[in-house]
Amino acid sequence: MTKSTTGLDPLTRLSMQLSNPNLARAGLLKLVCEAIASSVPKSNRTSLWKFSDDQSFITCIALLTPDGFQQPEGLRLTQKDYPEYFEAIIKSDSVMASDARSHPDTRCFNKGYFDEEHIYSLMDYMFNNDFSPFGIICCESAGKQVDWSQEDLQSLERAARIVSIFSNIRHLAE
Repeated sequence: MTKSTTGLDPLTRLSMQLSNPNLARAGLLKLVCEAIASSVPKSNRTSLWKFSDDQSFITCIALLTPDGFQQPEGLRLTQKDYPEYFEAIIKSDSVMASDARSHPDTRCFNKGYFDEEHIYSLMDYMFNNDFSPFGIICCESAGKQVDWSQEDLQSLERAARIVSIFSNIRHLAE
């Protein structure tokens, strides 16, 4: 990071960094996850998911946890297995579930995802490419439940707008 960007908020800094044509895809994805994690500090798991062309499933393309950054392979969630969640995120652009295990849009994840990853709170925001659903930014709290605020959701919405712009320009999630 240069001196000129150190005083900026993480999402403004992200906008500047994403415009760098020399960054590889993995570096871009890591920057996005780190900026979101800094902007939504209650989250201890930040991930990026890409929709299939027919929106029947999402695939995790980037994950930042306290253990570090990774690009998981084979982590896929299907509309068939989680219809309530898919309907909610596509209809509303966001899902904010402080108590994710009992929230009507997210309790479908209790077996097979929340239990395995110890997730108690989830806040997601959809990003677009050419005005079509393209992916999801996901903030989760593993190990404990947290109360998301409107400020948290606004940070996530801002991040989604930035990612939407750069996913189109740089094919962020190819």
